[in-house]
Amino acid sequence: MSWIVMSLAFICGHILLADSGCPLGWIKDGLSCYHFSHDTESFVIADLLCKKMGGQLAEVNTEEESIFLAEHAANISHKFWIGLTDIDNEGDWRWYNSKASLIQTNVTNWAKHEPDNTGDNENCAILGSHHGLWWDHSCHEFNRFVCEVEDESSVDVFG
Repeated sequence: MSWIVMSLAFICGHILLADSGCPLGWIKDGLSCYHFSHDTESFVIADLLCKKMGGQLAEVNTEEESIFLAEHAANISHKFWIGLTDIDNEGDWRWYNSKASLIQTNVTNWAKHEPDNTGDNENCAILGSHHGLWWDHSCHEFNRFVCEVEDESSVDVFG
């Protein structure tokens, strides 16, 4: 799909669905669909853009999801914001939208010696392109981002 159609769909507030149940241009894996951005934004703006597209920054809930995201980040050779932060309480890493603790999900992929909070200013997590490892970074840095939305074909409709 051309970037013009995607831009118009975004501007008009419509999300077009492909046969997979995912918005056009998104990648399906399991019960979710993912958008790996081409643009770079700060963490908060990335989350707002994901919400504008009907999703949120990706939250990693399973080892399989972690592997899927890692493989795609490596193929694209860029780092991406994921929805993980300790902005509210240093060292208490939580998923930004669900507020679930990283301890609850029990899935991590931190790089060696991470998170390290270098300069007392690294409170948001990125998915790196090297083995899909996670690194803490300043939330104000500009990075690409991964949005996640539920696969519409997996939703039961009643009524």
